[in-house]
Amino acid sequence: MRHHLPLIIILIFAALVRLIVLGQVPTGITADEVSQGYSAYSLLRTGKDEWGLNFPLTSFRAFADYRAPLQTYLILPSVALFGLTEFAVRLPSAIFGILAVLAVYLLTGELFGRKKITILGVELGIAEVAALFMALSPWSIQFSRTALEANFASFLFPLGFFLFLRGLRGNRTLLVLSAPVLALDLYSYLAAKLFVPLFLLSYLVFNRRQIAQAGFRRLLPFIVVLALIAAPIYLDTLFGPGNVRGKDLVITNFSLENIREISIEQYFSPLAKYSTQLVRVFSNKLVFTVHQFIQNYVSYLSPTFWFTEGGREITYSVFPGYGLLPLWMFPLVIFAIFRLFVNKEKNLPLLLFWLFLAIIPAAITKEGYRPNRAGSLLGFWEIVAAYGFWQLLTGVKLFQKKSVQVGLLSVCVISLVSYLNLYFFTSVAKYPTSLSYGYRDLMKKVSEVSDNYQQIIFDKGSQSQIFVAFYTRMDPATYQKYSETWWPRIEFGNVLFLDMLDPYSLDKYIFKSFNRSDLAKGNLVVIRGEKMNPDFEPFVVDSIKYPDQSTAFYLLTKR
Repeated sequence: MRHHLPLIIILIFAALVRLIVLGQVPTGITADEVSQGYSAYSLLRTGKDEWGLNFPLTSFRAFADYRAPLQTYLILPSVALFGLTEFAVRLPSAIFGILAVLAVYLLTGELFGRKKITILGVELGIAEVAALFMALSPWSIQFSRTALEANFASFLFPLGFFLFLRGLRGNRTLLVLSAPVLALDLYSYLAAKLFVPLFLLSYLVFNRRQIAQAGFRRLLPFIVVLALIAAPIYLDTLFGPGNVRGKDLVITNFSLENIREISIEQYFSPLAKYSTQLVRVFSNKLVFTVHQFIQNYVSYLSPTFWFTEGGREITYSVFPGYGLLPLWMFPLVIFAIFRLFVNKEKNLPLLLFWLFLAIIPAAITKEGYRPNRAGSLLGFWEIVAAYGFWQLLTGVKLFQKKSVQVGLLSVCVISLVSYLNLYFFTSVAKYPTSLSYGYRDLMKKVSEVSDNYQQIIFDKGSQSQIFVAFYTRMDPATYQKYSETWWPRIEFGNVLFLDMLDPYSLDKYIFKSFNRSDLAKGNLVVIRGEKMNPDFEPFVVDSIKYPDQSTAFYLLTKR
């Protein structure tokens, strides 16, 4: 027990920062989170999701864009225990975020051993250091506190690969057990469907001689189990609707702006005066795609992305101008990379495979700097930084001095306190528009007066229908009755998202592009704050404020 005390303390810390006020922070909740919670609620109440489909196996229809199924099914028991609440929706992700700390500990120990060194009177190994870095990683904390599919890779991949390595080194039971763990990762998020097979194939090809010596038959049970579990998800991706979202995001799905850019290059290039065919060699869809891929790929190798800038969106409680990883980790990563090459570390190829292959799913999408699309790297930088920290303490005498170690600890503590203040207290005022803030208060007010109106009209967008269903605890049978009418219109119009229909209804709630004629007697109209203009002021009956006192929503009616 005493031997594992540092790890136990680290896990307790990880649990505290991931579970405290989980239902209240982040202060808003995304449409994706609410959708998964309501899908689980619908399955519990009716045995069907909100679209009337019986326990989808490989993908949920969501907003007509389809999502991976694992998280929704994990939310189901949570909703059964705690009801349809923000806490219940986020709890599985938080639990997996805690377990990810343990998975990183196991994998790091398998890669680098469990030799210990005394740091300020405490015996720690490189595995404990990696677990500690994972526990206090802003990236991991943020993803763990939202119902974000990518977060499940932080546990499933490190654990699956740990079992795989341990199995290859002698324990056949663990080798077979690694197959369902890695297969579950495929059901967790879109990127995993590309990364996991690429990684396993690269690893097996690179180590083919050692594997051949051990006997290829050892791998057969692993391959069979993995193939059987993975087959449905890939069949759905290839022949079913499971890759609808992927097809929309991939860089080869050119927008009109992309086509216009290519055309302008072809038309105005000075080369066009000499040969229009030569221009097309340099300005075409293939060249554009390759350039976009390289640009995206490099963006995920940029230190500014990881340590100072972070993502370019705040939808998932990622703060612009604040790195996904603490800045003090950067010199540890640089030193680790240097020592990995100098020491000719046997696990260097494995780490390079992990890094360069995990970026590919993110790089083939339209935009760079998207932390959730690089979710397969969760845990990677923490392991690398732990190696760098270990090399500093064991190889550089300066860092063996207690005064220097106290200084390092002070920097880490100050950084952590600063981040926790930003996350739990400052962010709600600094980034009030993130995470669909205000819907909880909005629906409370709407529910209190809904009986006074014949229709309640929401200016369409932001998937408002799912917030209505979630916060009113709408009977899923009612939702299914209306969603049955939406689907033929979605197919006929070939639209990507439900809220692109105009109008559509859910019981007495109407979702449409707002115009002044909607301000008729018997109607309550909800518009976002940015849609307000002075002509509507006489119709305002209530509003929902952001923490900075700007207006999130207005409620309008004709008196």
